[in-house]
Amino acid sequence: MGVRFGFKNRRKNQTATQQESSQTSRKHIPLGERLTEVVLNYFPLSYITWGGPQASIAVMLNLFVVKKKWISEEMFAELYAISNALPGPPASQLAFTIALIRGGVLPAVVSFLVWSLPGAIVMGTIGYFVGTVGTTTLPPWVTYMGHSLAAVGVALVAFATKQLAGKLMFDKTTCTIAALTVMLVVNFTSVAWLIPSILVSAGLFTYGEHFLPGCIARFKERRTRNSGPFLVSEVVVVVEDAVPQFQEHLDAIEMQDPVTVPAVNTTNEETSDLNIYFSYSTRTGIFLIAVYIGVLVLSIVLRQLNLNLAANIFSQFYFVGAIIFGGGSVVVPLLYSYVVSSTGWLTSSEFLMGVAVINAIPGPNFNFAAYCGALAFRGTGWSSLAGATLAWVAIHLPGLVLKAGVLPFWRNYRDLQLVKPIFKGLNSVAVGLMFSAVYLLWQKAVSIPGGGAENLGVHPGWVAMMVAAFTALEVWRVPSSLVVLAGGVVGGLAYFLFGRV
Repeated sequence: MGVRFGFKNRRKNQTATQQESSQTSRKHIPLGERLTEVVLNYFPLSYITWGGPQASIAVMLNLFVVKKKWISEEMFAELYAISNALPGPPASQLAFTIALIRGGVLPAVVSFLVWSLPGAIVMGTIGYFVGTVGTTTLPPWVTYMGHSLAAVGVALVAFATKQLAGKLMFDKTTCTIAALTVMLVVNFTSVAWLIPSILVSAGLFTYGEHFLPGCIARFKERRTRNSGPFLVSEVVVVVEDAVPQFQEHLDAIEMQDPVTVPAVNTTNEETSDLNIYFSYSTRTGIFLIAVYIGVLVLSIVLRQLNLNLAANIFSQFYFVGAIIFGGGSVVVPLLYSYVVSSTGWLTSSEFLMGVAVINAIPGPNFNFAAYCGALAFRGTGWSSLAGATLAWVAIHLPGLVLKAGVLPFWRNYRDLQLVKPIFKGLNSVAVGLMFSAVYLLWQKAVSIPGGGAENLGVHPGWVAMMVAAFTALEVWRVPSSLVVLAGGVVGGLAYFLFGRV
């Protein structure tokens, strides 16, 4: 028995040493190399993430989990679930978090700028010109490219969903939670508190499922032990009979050939998940959460005081970013009530023009705030730039600050046996959200004049594009960036060859 326990200790020490060496090796990488790595990997995302936040999630899963192996599927699902449970843009929070884990705080900030800033510049510039020359319609060929890329986006999400489900749906509980998530989300999409409520409920259920049977068994054992007399003599007899048999078993083990120690598992779960680079403490996390709450209170006060337009823009967009759940699909209708109905900063036609543009370009949907800010502060080029910057920073700031504040707690407690069962439920919800995204994108994939959207199934040509894209990803393993590029080319050709699809 001593040999066996010693073997376990050696394995434990070996694993601990590998964890320390893995983390140490990452932390000694120069800052310049970490920044370069982040820029090179995040720069293409600004130009290939068509199809909204769900498609962005799919692209990140393929890049950072499947190809680069920066993190495992389990960690990706955990971070995605947490991002959906917090206010703000889930895709931007996830991109920021992966860079924070991989490279540290400064590379994470740079990753967000590289990921989001190009689209924000485009939206702010268009907002300035719309405020100067008035609303116009998008060229038809751009609309066709947008339709084709939306079909590719559905394929990307379906492909990522298949990959994630294959890893995380492994028993009746996970499959049932994912199915219930789909049923609720597709029927109650507009309910802001739905996703956080599902996440909490799923985590509590899997926690109870893991620990409750053991608690019940111990309770029954305690009742049985206390319900009758305890016959020591019978126990002694049983033990005396068992000792010779156990000794024979040990002798047989010693006569066997030496056991070959298997190589330590080097899958991405055991390697990538060790490289959590950021090192700030839970105190810093508490401070960041306090900053999020403090600025939220300040924004509410500033909205009531109505000091000047700049303060109103910052406070209005920070407030929206701090209370919004559901990501980019929710931010556009919510902003309508704040920048059109209540303040009159934009007209309805200007707002719908922005909706058409944000759905025709890649990048986060929260970049729509830059367009609204430029129009809210219209006048000169500098004022539009100031308005776009204030709105863009304000709407992203609360979600990123809150996510950065939560991460130290996640890092410290995710490996505890008391916490792991909770992530089983959260991961199942994440898979359900991905399945829901496939349906929701399918339902509103094709934009129509006036700001509405149609079902992808109404347009067989775009359905064929989606099937071709999924086949290229799943069967031929074509990189997602090339699939997106091909989708844009097909959309342009469809317009010039047929004029309609």
